[in-house]
Amino acid sequence: MKRLIVNADDFGMAESVTLGIIKGHQEGIITSTSLLAGGTAAGHAASLAKDNPTLGVGIHLCLTIERPVSMPEYIPSLAGNGRLPAGPMQFALGLFSGSIKTAEIETELSAQIERAIQLGIKPTHLDGHQHLIMLGPVFRIVLKLAKEYGIGAVRYPVGPWNGLYCPLRTMEKLILEGMAKSQRQRLDESVLKRPDYFFGLPETGNMNVEKLAAIIESLTEGTSEVMCHPGLPNPSLASEINWGKGWEAELAAVTDARVKELIKSKGVELINFGQL
Repeated sequence: MKRLIVNADDFGMAESVTLGIIKGHQEGIITSTSLLAGGTAAGHAASLAKDNPTLGVGIHLCLTIERPVSMPEYIPSLAGNGRLPAGPMQFALGLFSGSIKTAEIETELSAQIERAIQLGIKPTHLDGHQHLIMLGPVFRIVLKLAKEYGIGAVRYPVGPWNGLYCPLRTMEKLILEGMAKSQRQRLDESVLKRPDYFFGLPETGNMNVEKLAAIIESLTEGTSEVMCHPGLPNPSLASEINWGKGWEAELAAVTDARVKELIKSKGVELINFGQL
């Protein structure tokens, strides 16, 4: 049996992103999303999640860019200036140099889970903004928190090579999969569930109908996750966060009639993490 989770990241980052994800669920193939608990629209997202009970909602654990959920004075090494580190490199350097304390990482990630639950979310899974939860010291914390909060699944970002990628995307995939595979034994020894295959990393920011259709065509027996980043237009946010995510193109892909027909013709069952 071929089963597919289509997960939209960044739920609650902004109202435009949230509304795009909801549209992708109501009119397309999105089955799952992950809440950015520190996002400016987290409350708005949680409210819409209640109105869409067939949408599985996990937590998008965040250690960069956004404002922390914890009070900054409680996590001075992680967010001493009131913001989380500016990017993955800054976070990793701080973590492995010892200047960012793992106890503070646990404090912040726990606060994010607590915030989501307070907003009424029953988390189906955990995944990570910019995939930083795959770093060994962070992943150990994630496993601990998943057990404490009764969260039953996690993203495992390892999957087939679906076509040829540019050198940068190839390097990103190699690095991320190396990080994830180094945590495989810990994950297998836990009770957490995970999909068998992961797609969408090289397509981040430029997923379109053709690329999504190629992924669906390539699906094999088992459960796969496709990560996507749909949304409505928001030029000011795009400029502020300084990355070129093609929110509109990704929304068009997950709502495209050809994609929906392909899902049916291939006998693919759409599920969310809560159904693993």
